[in-house]
Amino acid sequence: MRPERVPHDMFRVRVAALCIDAGRILLAKHVRSSHVAYLLPGGGIEPGESATTALKRELDEEAGVDCEAGALRYLVETLAPNGRRHLIQLVFSAALHGTVGPSRDPRVAECAWHPIADLRSLPIYPDTGAQLAADLEHPVAGCRYLDVVWRP
Repeated sequence: MRPERVPHDMFRVRVAALCIDAGRILLAKHVRSSHVAYLLPGGGIEPGESATTALKRELDEEAGVDCEAGALRYLVETLAPNGRRHLIQLVFSAALHGTVGPSRDPRVAECAWHPIADLRSLPIYPDTGAQLAADLEHPVAGCRYLDVVWRP
């Protein structure tokens, strides 16, 4: 029997860049009021846009840098406990062409490099920090599916 459908307030497909350099990872710092969150740089796919084109556009907007999308590394899924918000995140390896600059996205305070170990203590959204840190410290091959708990 099929479960009862819950109307969604949001269903979003997001692309994100996994940029690694000398034991550091690039993160976008979002600040809203007193709430601080860190995300892999990226954002929503616009109508008519491919995932890799969206990734290039988002890196330019959030980090002021061009990139080349590599392999799909993660498919991350998270669903709010009430079922009304659902996020799918496609995480691609990405190589940057240039230096990270100021963000033109008003939601992003800055994009900056952080030690990979910081993924375990920073508020990462979706809540993938510990898993990413473990995978980056002890590399795994291929693409992984992560079903993570919704972080309010």
